[in-house]
Amino acid sequence: MNFIKLVSFFMSISFFNCAEFNDEYYKLIEEHALETNELMANITSHRIALKNEFKCPRPTSVHTLRPNDIEIIGALGDSLTAANGAKAFTYIGLLEEYRGFSWSIGGQIPDLNKSITLPKKDILRKFNDKIYGASIGSGNYKSKCAVFNFAQPGKTSWELLSQANEMIDRMNSTKTIDFLNSWKLITIFIGGNDLCKFCTNKTKYTSDNYIKNIRTTLDYLKENLPRALINLVSPLDVSSLEKLSAVTCRIWQMALCSCALLKSERGALLNLTKEVQTKTEVLINSGIYDTSDDFTVVIQPFMKNVSPAKNEGSIDYSYFAPDCLHFSVKGHEASAIELWNSMLTPVGLKPEKWINIEHNLLCPTKDSPYIFTNKNSKKKEM
Repeated sequence: MNFIKLVSFFMSISFFNCAEFNDEYYKLIEEHALETNELMANITSHRIALKNEFKCPRPTSVHTLRPNDIEIIGALGDSLTAANGAKAFTYIGLLEEYRGFSWSIGGQIPDLNKSITLPKKDILRKFNDKIYGASIGSGNYKSKCAVFNFAQPGKTSWELLSQANEMIDRMNSTKTIDFLNSWKLITIFIGGNDLCKFCTNKTKYTSDNYIKNIRTTLDYLKENLPRALINLVSPLDVSSLEKLSAVTCRIWQMALCSCALLKSERGALLNLTKEVQTKTEVLINSGIYDTSDDFTVVIQPFMKNVSPAKNEGSIDYSYFAPDCLHFSVKGHEASAIELWNSMLTPVGLKPEKWINIEHNLLCPTKDSPYIFTNKNSKKKEM
């Protein structure tokens, strides 16, 4: 049994069930809501009174969508969204999917002082505490704790459409949500494994095939997912793994992303990465997903350059799990902050890297209350 099959076997039998949260847990959350709100208000002096800022009807256009309008959240992708190893201190812990801590959809701890992810009490739920779809606990994508987090470890763009299909099926069968009328925020982050595997099959893992798979999935979502804003996060540059050179890192990197470490393939990998990132931007900026008030796609490019460093310039390994491939809880927090800030930054001005967790969370303003899309970013320029 090779390494990948061994990992798949352990994941299939060991991590199906997620942590249970009883009524007492949710009561505790409610009891500490005021304390959490006070904490949020004191983080930075410039923050606004969020709960009183927006009291408007549900919007009719995705281009006038405010954070408090988001009612359903979902995610597609690979192990970086499944949050493999986020809380791991040993290598066996890398097999566990800590979905509750996932940067784009985790919702386990509603306390900014403990952990930051996009859906939790400290960000999206600060605007709408009834948001549905955030994952909790740990388990695979079929476990009930995953909710609408359909990311799966090891998957490439070739499997993205099937994830989208399963997500919509689950949404349709969830009786507690208004599938047709609720506004949805879906974050897609895929491509790392395409790049990690490119040298094993250069005919399959090409930039054109990546774009074809992305477009097929987005077209499917446009036809089958009403009232949706899609965050399409740019693939990261896996060639940067070379900088994470600790001995223990190299063992896992060679097992999971050997193409990034082969000197003979380094130039080709860098070129492919740039092609994938550029062609993705060309596709989304072409305007084909800006023709409707019901659906749009926005590139969030902050993952293009991931280079967390300490003050003196050396690599800060605390952002990574023990394998130096996946994010630690700290890495997920930094990613959540950058995703949120990118959403509140106009297209054309969005950050293309994240370095550390010190960035403050941005807030919507009276002049710019909406999540930025290609369309409303152009209006702001005028």
